[in-house]
Amino acid sequence: MENNKIISITDIIENKVRKQKELEFYDAQLEDLKRKKFWIEKEIQMAEFIIQAVNKEITPKAFIQALIEAELDKKET
Repeated sequence: MENNKIISITDIIENKVRKQKELEFYDAQLEDLKRKKFWIEKEIQMAEFIIQAVNKEITPKAFIQALIEAELDKKET
């Protein structure tokens, strides 16, 4: 009886360690996906600004100002 409790606790501890390693793996994947998402959003944003610049024929200074404002607006939300 006493022996079964030790094995059971050992199994629980081993399972906990495995789950912690699994969680660490998924956390790393999540961070990688967040980083990729960030850069894809930036590429989309840049494309949208370029399209607007071409359509409206805005000056480079106005273009840069719009980029800065969009980034600041994004941080506020």
